[in-house]
Amino acid sequence: MQRFPVRLPALWRQAFPSVMLGALAGQGWGWLQGEPFSWPQSLPLMAAAAVTVVMIHLLMPTEAGPEGLKLGTFWGWRRSVGWEDIASAEHLRGVPLVVGIRLRDRQGRNYLLPRDTLHLAALHALALSRGGPQHPLTLALEVPMYRL
Repeated sequence: MQRFPVRLPALWRQAFPSVMLGALAGQGWGWLQGEPFSWPQSLPLMAAAAVTVVMIHLLMPTEAGPEGLKLGTFWGWRRSVGWEDIASAEHLRGVPLVVGIRLRDRQGRNYLLPRDTLHLAALHALALSRGGPQHPLTLALEVPMYRL
């Protein structure tokens, strides 16, 4: 299996706002229960986000091999999908934090290949060799991801 991790700065752009929103929601919940509101301390949040980013980068990269892909869903769960099971691949551009290629399998499940995935040329070559020139992922990866 070949590994295709996401660039660390891209993960940071997703992790820190998510951690900050969670901390603000927790402070807001306390305020609704009568506690005084205070802004969350950013240094512990940055440390938590940094640990999250490194863990995702090291432990949850997209993987591709002869049988298919192992990648994340929109909810962050890791799932495997065979090359022959990929029914469509379309570019997503609407939400700034979710930019990339949405893969859909024959059962209708959605997967996400982030725009900031490293080594996309190698992934394109693998998709071409496994799925052929008309495979949905092969065609989607022929559009440069920086254009999204």
